[in-house]
Amino acid sequence: MATKTNFSLVFLAVSGIVMVMFTVPAKADDEVIKETNMTVYFHDYSSGGPNSTDLPVVGFPGKIWSFLDFGTLAVIDDLITEGPELTSATVGRGQGITVSVSLDGLNAYVSFSFVFTNEAYNGSTIQVLGNSNQLKAVREYSVVSGTGKFRYARGYATFETILFDNSTSYSLVRVNVSVRH
Repeated sequence: MATKTNFSLVFLAVSGIVMVMFTVPAKADDEVIKETNMTVYFHDYSSGGPNSTDLPVVGFPGKIWSFLDFGTLAVIDDLITEGPELTSATVGRGQGITVSVSLDGLNAYVSFSFVFTNEAYNGSTIQVLGNSNQLKAVREYSVVSGTGKFRYARGYATFETILFDNSTSYSLVRVNVSVRH
């Protein structure tokens, strides 16, 4: 009987310690959650030429690999600037993938990172994930994480194509980001 009582006490003590370990807050009480809002511009070239920054790499055999065709996967490495001009200060790169995931080609799933190279956030990243209609004027995605100055980031990002030049396949996309970290 004493062994059973000792085991019960040990079990309760270990359970209590484990519960305390997993209820400790991720941030110290004196750390304030910050909110960062920024507007940046993505410069996207999807012509398929040697200077493309948005390129389909996989699709269904025998079909043209287009951003509007179901199953097409594209890789992205876009320049991000502070302003809409190509000569604006560089903020970093937008690197990741998009996949056309709806049979009608309208919806795309995106997974990419804002990789910051500017002085303010150099080495930090913001991770964006989501699915939306790629032809909508404004598309919204989730900010699911971050690194560096954006560690534990949560929030959202809206993407708005403000210019598309069909002759060069150049798109200028305004991105508004709101994150808590």
